[in-house]
This record gives sequence, C-alpha cells and structure tokens, in this order.
Amino acid sequence: MFHSLKALFPKAKCGPQNMAIGMILQDKCDNYGAEFCCNIYFILIKATLKDYAGLDGCGFVLVLEDGEVLEMGDFDEEPDFSFNDGMKVRISYEEMSNMASICMVGPKVNITCMEKIK
Repeated sequence: MFHSLKALFPKAKCGPQNMAIGMILQDKCDNYGAEFCCNIYFILIKATLKDYAGLDGCGFVLVLEDGEVLEMGDFDEEPDFSFNDGMKVRISYEEMSNMASICMVGPKVNITCMEKIK
C-alpha cells in the first residue's frame, strides 16, 4: 500500500494522504466537483499571488512559502475570485513538463485546485 503522495503522484503537489483514502474519496470527488476536492481530498499548499506584469511575458505568479515561484498555466477549474497582488491562497498543482514560458521565473504548473485564504 502507498502511504506517500509522491509514490502515487510523482509530479503532483496534491492528492490523497494515502491510497485507501484516495480510493474512497475518488468517487466522491468525481461526483461532487472541485470544491469538495479542495476542501477534503487535496493537500493544499499556501502561496501568495504576485503581479509580475512588469516583467516581459509575465502576469500573476504564485510564490510559495519557501520562496519558490510558480508560473500558472492551466486550471482544472477557474477560480471564482479575481486575483490581487499579495493575495494569500491555498493551491494544489502538477508541474507541466516540457512547457516553455516567456516569463521564465519558475516552473509552469497546472493548478488543480485554488482557494482564497480569508
């Protein structure tokens, strides 16, 4: 049995804590959608939205607590709020392999879940 996220999803920064929970919740996640997944199924990472529009080819990026910068590519579900510089969010993501970027400040990622921290 897998007990680590990396064993189940080597490129993902989200997912169930272990395979048993993952198998039980996968059906619920499919039926109830992204909000359920954000709140129950995924491990969310704290990040801050930063406006890098002053840099060529950049827009909003995510800065993780450890200082790593992520460029947002696709969203599994578009957030239901507008981005503001300095806004705190929780995210889960997967790195998009072999994706080029004009901005080039960090890896480009697919956001699987994003919620605003109130």
